[in-house]
Amino acid sequence: MTNTLKKTVLSALGALMITSLCGCSSESTVEVTVDTKAEVKKLVDEFYAGADEANPMEMTTVADGTQSGIFTRDGTKIKYEDSVNNMVMYMFEENGKKYFLTEDMDQPTEEEYTYEMYNSTPKMILTMTILGYFQDEQEEEGFTYSATKKDVTENDQTQSELKVTITVEQDGEKAELTSIGTKTDDKLNHISFSITQGEQKMNQELDIKYDGISVTLPEYEIFDISEYYEHTDSPFKSFEEAKKTTGKETLSYTIYDNLVVAVVNHDGRLYQLSAEMDEATAEAYNGLDFEADDYSEQVDKLLDPLAITDCVDFTALSLDQKTLDGYVGKKIGELVDEGFGQNGYGISEESSEIYLDRNDIVYKFEVTLPEGFDTESDFEFEDLYDCVITKGSYFDTNTSLLPLK
Repeated sequence: MTNTLKKTVLSALGALMITSLCGCSSESTVEVTVDTKAEVKKLVDEFYAGADEANPMEMTTVADGTQSGIFTRDGTKIKYEDSVNNMVMYMFEENGKKYFLTEDMDQPTEEEYTYEMYNSTPKMILTMTILGYFQDEQEEEGFTYSATKKDVTENDQTQSELKVTITVEQDGEKAELTSIGTKTDDKLNHISFSITQGEQKMNQELDIKYDGISVTLPEYEIFDISEYYEHTDSPFKSFEEAKKTTGKETLSYTIYDNLVVAVVNHDGRLYQLSAEMDEATAEAYNGLDFEADDYSEQVDKLLDPLAITDCVDFTALSLDQKTLDGYVGKKIGELVDEGFGQNGYGISEESSEIYLDRNDIVYKFEVTLPEGFDTESDFEFEDLYDCVITKGSYFDTNTSLLPLK
């Protein structure tokens, strides 16, 4: 073989080896297994970091084989399909305000709290399925932890899987929690989660998508309620004084962080009263046992003395008594056609009351039932449309309206 031929053959072999090595370098598998809580937590935190903040995204939840909900986020628009209760809810932001809307509503309501609650759905689900088990970094007796993370890279695409197993044995009974998360190129796309305890087993599946995601809101017209209320001097120094003056045994308190809000109806006017909990009061409130028999009394004892720091008069948002008196003789169905919403009813042989709301103000209407109406039968709200109104009055304010700012 001549030197020229040798050089040609060697060059060809060298090129073949380089090509083969390049092909192998694009395929790799990396696997890591750990078995302490701290090590497992580190893998979990890294694997799921930022997954709850993805935008746009669609997360479908399937519990024990049945679809329970679909969360969709598209910019500042959110859609949640509650498959269990057959409801579809929308949240969106416009001009710096956050709103809630359903397809049955003529107007969205300004609800920052509701918006933020639904917007945190991915975080809440991830916390319930896996992240929440590592919020406490201390080792618990009877618990064992293990995790295996596997990354497979092929053709410049990486498929990652993290399997976490937590077992606990207490009083001779063993429970096991298993979660398997998968990602493609660092984007979480699926989680399977199961809890097994004895013969009982619960499964949950999460599917997450990022492409082709959009939320189309129903047609709406925003009703700016700020035109119908104003901040004013409070007629009461404290919640306790408000209770005594209005003859209430208790107030319905709503808590937003450390802000306490209650609504009172005084001298024909509606007031939203607000107070701030100091650190000690907030700590005591958060430490109350919700299931205690005297829970309400403990709440009153803590919150009644608080000094009122802000008062909003929103009387103009409600219907005055003259307007309510004008509905006497009308049928409930006529008010529904005018835009009133269904809020509940109490129907019996002794008395019949139907509750409707408008602009999140609830009104009680005493009615006469249609002739032959069977109060013991199974009936729907629509079956009450022919009830004739005999009296109307203010009843309550939906918490979705609060807090007025």
